[in-house]
Amino acid sequence: MLDKRTAIALGTLTAACFVSVTSENLPVALLPQLAAGFGVSGPAVGLLSTGYAIVVAISVVPLVALTSRWDRRSTALVTIAAVAVSNVLLALAPGYGVAVLARVVSAAGHGVFWSIVAPVATRLLGPERSGRATAVVFAGNSLAFLLGLPLSSWLGATIGWRPTVLAVAGAAALSAVVIRATVRPLPPEHSARPVIRRAVTARALAPVNLVTLVVVLGHFAAYTYVTVIIADYVHVTGSATSGLLLGYGAAGLLGLVLIGRRVDHRPRATALFVTGGAAACLLVLSTAGALSTMVAGIAVVLWAVPAGGMAVILQAAVLRVAPDRADLASAAYVVAFQIGIAAGAAIGGLCLDTGTLPAALAIAAACGLSAALVIRRSAAFPA
Repeated sequence: MLDKRTAIALGTLTAACFVSVTSENLPVALLPQLAAGFGVSGPAVGLLSTGYAIVVAISVVPLVALTSRWDRRSTALVTIAAVAVSNVLLALAPGYGVAVLARVVSAAGHGVFWSIVAPVATRLLGPERSGRATAVVFAGNSLAFLLGLPLSSWLGATIGWRPTVLAVAGAAALSAVVIRATVRPLPPEHSARPVIRRAVTARALAPVNLVTLVVVLGHFAAYTYVTVIIADYVHVTGSATSGLLLGYGAAGLLGLVLIGRRVDHRPRATALFVTGGAAACLLVLSTAGALSTMVAGIAVVLWAVPAGGMAVILQAAVLRVAPDRADLASAAYVVAFQIGIAAGAAIGGLCLDTGTLPAALAIAAACGLSAALVIRRSAAFPA
């Protein structure tokens, strides 16, 4: 049973994750308003997201090493404060160039925050429950897609994009204050600064990072264009698409809860459920779904259940194989995750441009099955 202070601290970190992911995806939620406000094209606004991922991938390992001797609470506070500052800068930006600078500031903080948040939650809850601790704080990620992005989009259309971005900045600033008030000081577990190469190239991490790269690439090859997939296979558009995406988000949250409860006791089984389950849903969608809109709709929603636990089983594996360098090992995992997102989105975009979107579903399913084979043979996911 959790004591009250630990429960509040975990809730605070969950809220910070919610704010971080909502901020990360603001260009997606506010794309038409940002394009009109800065006088640029939609792809230029999209660069604020893809460039964000590139900055995270490049900066996260050296920044995590640089902050390795900081108190972990202070690191979380500073990185969320960076999200607040960046959004103030974005809201006040006179032109596109300043907007790009604002996103660079946010991306630098984002990578470090996501490298330490699961290790911090694990220290609060105990190493024997690292998977559950990760699931609790990562619920903020799922809630951001379920509530944060639709709310940001609605606010952008209602009150304008600048007040909306300022609201996100205020939420980030409040999160930093509450982290300071509720999370106890957490000194670094090692006094010496780690050797980066030794920490991120450990052989035990290799299968985890490989699974991360493969499964994330496959997922985002399809998920990045999920609205097009829904239109082609479920044959719904407009408000009906929003309803289906809401169901997808709710199913993802359910998957997070179910997998989070079991990942500590059944690491391999939960990892195989995530990878194999996602592959099965995508295969059903691409075959039977093409013949039945009802089957397609069900497959889309069920796809979210294993996908909702994806980050949990991967982060839990990192903490399992590298407990002595959890933050830097997590940074390497974040790099693999971001590369998977960028590569998957690029592959899916190529399939969309060439009229071969079913190939993106096939690639996603193949990646899920390939990742399952690695998991089956890897000691990083014990039976």
